[in-house]
Amino acid sequence: MKKNIMYGTSFILSILIFFLIPQLVKADIVPLIKGTTPEIATENGKLLQDAINQTSISKAKQVTLPAGLFYINGKIILKSHIILTGPTSSPTATMLTMNNAPMTTDSTPTSQESVTDITLQNFSLQYNPNISKFNYLTNPTNFYQDNLLNIGMATKAETSAGYKAITKKALKTNIKITNMIFNANNVGSSIINVAKAKNIIIQNNLILNSGLQNGISLTYTDNITIIKNRIKNLGRTGIFAYYGNSNINITNNQVIDWMQRYGSYHYDAVKKSGQTLDSMQDSAIDSYGPMNQYITVRNNQINLSASANKVNPNNPLIAKKWRLKTVPRYARYTAIRASGAQYVLYQGNTINIDSPDTFAFFTTNMRKSNTLTRPKAITLIGNTFTSRNIDYPVRIFAGISDPPNLNGITIQSNSFRIIGKINNYYRSLINVREVPITENRRTTYYPTALLSVFNNKIRTTNLGSVVDGASTSRKDALQLLFLNNNTNNGRPYQTAKNNIGTTLKSIAYSKNALKGTIIWNADETKTKYIRITNLAGKAITTEQKLNKSSARNFSIPIKLVRGTPIKLQITEAKGNYRVNTTIIYQVK
Repeated sequence: MKKNIMYGTSFILSILIFFLIPQLVKADIVPLIKGTTPEIATENGKLLQDAINQTSISKAKQVTLPAGLFYINGKIILKSHIILTGPTSSPTATMLTMNNAPMTTDSTPTSQESVTDITLQNFSLQYNPNISKFNYLTNPTNFYQDNLLNIGMATKAETSAGYKAITKKALKTNIKITNMIFNANNVGSSIINVAKAKNIIIQNNLILNSGLQNGISLTYTDNITIIKNRIKNLGRTGIFAYYGNSNINITNNQVIDWMQRYGSYHYDAVKKSGQTLDSMQDSAIDSYGPMNQYITVRNNQINLSASANKVNPNNPLIAKKWRLKTVPRYARYTAIRASGAQYVLYQGNTINIDSPDTFAFFTTNMRKSNTLTRPKAITLIGNTFTSRNIDYPVRIFAGISDPPNLNGITIQSNSFRIIGKINNYYRSLINVREVPITENRRTTYYPTALLSVFNNKIRTTNLGSVVDGASTSRKDALQLLFLNNNTNNGRPYQTAKNNIGTTLKSIAYSKNALKGTIIWNADETKTKYIRITNLAGKAITTEQKLNKSSARNFSIPIKLVRGTPIKLQITEAKGNYRVNTTIIYQVK
């Protein structure tokens, strides 16, 4: 009898387990409800938030979304130790539509919660396309202005001081966003916003249709990887590093159609302020600065979706709203900007901007906002640049270098193809300008210290010079230029002009002599004098006179000990080296 009871009990338990197992499996999938009513959307928000909260507390990790289209009212607040995932590897299987709030890591705009160990994967996230959005011609005052996905935020106080990522405690850590589709439907601000965060991976995502701002925005971040994303139709930029970012890897992404909405609103803001209307040129991959350091931008593709002559859409809207007789070229296309940036590598990127509103391939400038950051250790190598007409292919402001003439700005082994015309006054490939800063009624001019330009292949019909220096102070906008082995249309081309201190082809030490080649710029007339000194500035060789020619070799006999640095000084005033170009050289 006992044996029969035992068997009976086992049989009943087996039946219970048989029926319970499917229920347990189903409980792992959030039971979201299909439908569009406000009641359903509110219930979906509660169901998803409860699942996230319970999973985070238990550290059970995975929150699985069902297949289908689901509407959600209210914020979805992400918590630590979760994997929020779609039911399959296809991100199209599940679409979450946010009706009136973002997915975020913070419950309020000032709450500043700490979260860690979050993965978002395998589903789609969008704003409801019916949310009030930007319309420039009607310019509503009540359009929705939040980001679609918020990973952290910086307070107003933090945006006005410090600027170093290491001084801002990273509250969001170890977050991965992969195999997702984000569609902001031209609603709100940026699509993905990351702030005060560390160890973030954004990989293999489709990022579409931002509102007035960017595809991906970074502020006070460290150790960020942005790889293999397709980023398209941006109100402002594709990937935007605001300030205080370090150790950023931007690799193998596509950025298509940026500056599609922001320029017209910027026009109105400048016009209202009474400032001079110039132009708006934020780039596809952009460093705004200050204090953006150690950035790698490699093997990305930047282009417009139209095959030829794509006009920036802001400009005809500006003309229509302000009843202008001609369409202005106010909103302009720049591919890459490195303002307020140091220690940056741009390598192997492919850029094609075919538009009458193309401003530049690459620009770099200082950024002063409590913290001054001047461009340094910026290298462009092995990139391919193509456009029709362009104003300034490369533009450089106020770059610095380390004392031994290292870590300046280097432009090496790139391909520049300009099908139409270079439109700047001197038709130069690279325009170098000083920056005037006025404080206490005194103006200081910041030149660029060192630029190296070599092994570049240029194809254009109207090149006037490889480099020109533009100066309002009548001093050198560029102090030292290394210029060597560049070609235009297959022929050697090493021309520079205007406000450049010294242009050198090369410098090397061999057979007990320091040897090199000085290039006279196109507009130079004066004789040059050259000598070698120790680091204290005491002459250790006699002065050598060099008369003007297109290129002049020099050879200064001197015995140098390996590892001992010396100074090479070049001046245009015999015996007077108070104003000179100084090169620190060390035999290795």
